[in-house]
Amino acid sequence: MQGLTPVRTVRLLSSLVALVGMVFLLLERVLSAVLAMAKDGVGLGLARYNNFTGQFAAQNFAQDKQLLNLLKEVQSMLPMAESALTVLLIVAIVFIVIALVGLALPKQTVHVLVALKLLKWQTGDIEEANPGTSLQDMLKKLGEVPLKKLAIPFAAIVVVVLAVLVISSCQERAKTASISGALEEMQEQAAAYITAQKAYYAQKKNLGDAKALHMADSVSTDWFDYKMKGTRFTAVSKVPLGNCPAGSKWNVNAATKGFFEKELLFYRILPKDSACIKLTPGFKTIGRK
Repeated sequence: MQGLTPVRTVRLLSSLVALVGMVFLLLERVLSAVLAMAKDGVGLGLARYNNFTGQFAAQNFAQDKQLLNLLKEVQSMLPMAESALTVLLIVAIVFIVIALVGLALPKQTVHVLVALKLLKWQTGDIEEANPGTSLQDMLKKLGEVPLKKLAIPFAAIVVVVLAVLVISSCQERAKTASISGALEEMQEQAAAYITAQKAYYAQKKNLGDAKALHMADSVSTDWFDYKMKGTRFTAVSKVPLGNCPAGSKWNVNAATKGFFEKELLFYRILPKDSACIKLTPGFKTIGRK
């Protein structure tokens, strides 16, 4: 056996670097899933303390107060965790790119490592640069490499980088589209309630409940829980909608005004969270002419 020649050494090192890159990439994917669950947990926890009973518990019970403070601390750390995920992804890409270059151009990589004094060979399978090889000689050797050989690793690098960017972009777009679709569906449900209540009032001169309006009193989807209690329509988010926490409520209350000549009124109530308000700017005008 010839043992470790310069080319074999470079290929071995490149394989190890590729393995390290894949470990970083796997770690980034795992932590990304954990971060998503952390966001959901923080959103649910903050929604729990956003209503009357939650606020009462946080003000009067030490454990609830401590838990609320912990949730706020975790929420403040989420942006840093997202930045750390980005760093992990970049490190993984860099390691994989270095490995691809080493595997595609092992001889040229040997010259680079010898010139940088990271490797030292006296004999080998190729005509190597000695420890005294200058950077100018190294660049000259690299300049003699045919363009076809250089195109392969650079094409692989471009493909890897583009694939990562496309996948991340598609995931973000799919998530945004899903949230937009869920919010549109919620507002359509609210509009359907207003339309049904208007039709019933025009006929009966009175307000109707779910049974009178021929509507389900409770409906659940992947994103919202819809309920009709009396003359109130409520939509409660089951999961975080971007920065809008889970448990946020959108209400439409029907009422009448006047004694001899009654007038039908609708009160559209948005969640208190400003992030939720930004998501549904047209909720206040649902059902208006």
